[in-house]
Amino acid sequence: MECISAGPLRVHAAVHRAEAAPGDPAPYAGEDSFTFVRVRVTDADGVTGDGFTGRFCAAEVAHLLNGAVAEALAAPGPVPDLARKFNPRGMTGVVVSALSALDVALRDLAGKRAGRSVAAMLGGRRPAAPVDVTCGFPALDTDALVAACAAEVAAGAHGVKVLVAAKGRGVAEDLARVAAVRAAIGDGAALIADANCGWDLDSARAFARGAGDLNLAFLEEPVRGNDRHALAALAAEAPMPLGAGQMEQDADRFALLAEAGVAVIQPNAVFAGGIGAAVTAARAAEAAGCAVSPAGGWDLVNLHWMCGAMASGAVELHRAQGRIARLLMERPPEMAGGVLVVSEAPGLGLSPDEDRLAACRVG
Repeated sequence: MECISAGPLRVHAAVHRAEAAPGDPAPYAGEDSFTFVRVRVTDADGVTGDGFTGRFCAAEVAHLLNGAVAEALAAPGPVPDLARKFNPRGMTGVVVSALSALDVALRDLAGKRAGRSVAAMLGGRRPAAPVDVTCGFPALDTDALVAACAAEVAAGAHGVKVLVAAKGRGVAEDLARVAAVRAAIGDGAALIADANCGWDLDSARAFARGAGDLNLAFLEEPVRGNDRHALAALAAEAPMPLGAGQMEQDADRFALLAEAGVAVIQPNAVFAGGIGAAVTAARAAEAAGCAVSPAGGWDLVNLHWMCGAMASGAVELHRAQGRIARLLMERPPEMAGGVLVVSEAPGLGLSPDEDRLAACRVG
């Protein structure tokens, strides 16, 4: 972890599940959709940094952070190479998720110590980024889906995402829903269909062929497991670009996706190994001729590295994650003029509501 020079550091991680407020979108990926790990790192001067990762094996991630990682950071001196210590064979899963959250926290801490935002410390390439809003949720009927997407475009969104391959809908029904959105928003806004790895190759092919005249900006994660061989076959014939990578955790996997013909690489810092790993993946993707657009939520984190280190590319504003954002910032980033403006406050600019976080702690 190059973002802070020395310990001792205190580490505390906890699992939380954000509760819904009236009007919040329903979960669509399981009851744990809004579960997350928050890790807080405190230095010898009492300065703190906050980091996060998602719901996958959340209790196990917190256990690792509170145990072996906390012990490794408790000693004075330079922060050790924790990836080498805990992940010498390049595994993914719990270890990388824990190191993702820790890297984010250390960068937040370093920014606070320096009095600069994380984006500024990464180079401050731009003050804001265009927004693709994930608002086309599976629970919405077609009329409500169209209304939600049209409202975001009317408010200036660069584009909208519609989730497909969900709620037992077949390809034909998904195509009809996406076509209705395109008719409502016109040709000027980006339209993305996101399958969340929900189809086999034949179904993905059928959707891609049927959507050929819908001017999709890209088709996101169409095949199960982000299978690179299936993605390569689909990329060779699909009439629109493909996107993938929001929960990948290995640099080689991002490279293999690019080699397979994925045109939009989508690293998310809270899963990919941290902000440093996301930036590395993004720069390699750009060098390979790919666009970069992080997905999987957590714009509170990803906006910083996208504005700090990358001169182009849209960020995702995930409306279903609003309930998490409200726990962590008094005023979460809001779209204005089609962009999200990155906070200039030190670190990530967070203001965690400790009482509400305590109330939604799990375990």
